Amino acid sequence: MRRVPRNRRRPVQGALASAALSLALLLSAPARAALGDDVSTVAAAQARLHADLTVSHRGSYAIHELAMPSGVRLRHFVGGSGKVFAVSWSGGWRPNLRDVMGAHYDDFIAATRGKPMKRGVARIETRGMVVVMGGPQRASFGHVYLTDLVPQDFFSTGNDLQGGSP
Repeated sequence: MRRVPRNRRRPVQGALASAALSLALLLSAPARAALGDDVSTVAAAQARLHADLTVSHRGSYAIHELAMPSGVRLRHFVGGSGKVFAVSWSGGWRPNLRDVMGAHYDDFIAATRGKPMKRGVARIETRGMVVVMGGPQRASFGHVYLTDLVPQDFFSTGNDLQGGSP
């Protein structure tokens, strides 16, 4: 049996460790609170973003607002079923829309393909989802909601969807 010198074993061990870490990261769920996700994902997003959480109740839904140290505010609207049916944002930057929209992100991208970019506020409607966003640099705002999950009284009661944005 041939002995392998000690200095030649390390690349193999390093490769194995790297492969194990890559697999663990691949299989772990992202810490996000996206449209259609359960309310429990908001706490995971709070920890990941180092944000302060405030919860307020408005009739048939609750607003879970994450205030980040940068001044950006993310508001997750949660219906009686415990699902996030809308997300709005305001502040210095637009959040990662893939994190906000989750499984609905690809529908959003498909709806924007081939459409010219315009200045001002953009409104994009897809089957079951509405996205509104705009604002100059350092003053971004927007919201996205799932039409099938929105409570009946949501639009008739001052819904705070815009969160004070223009």
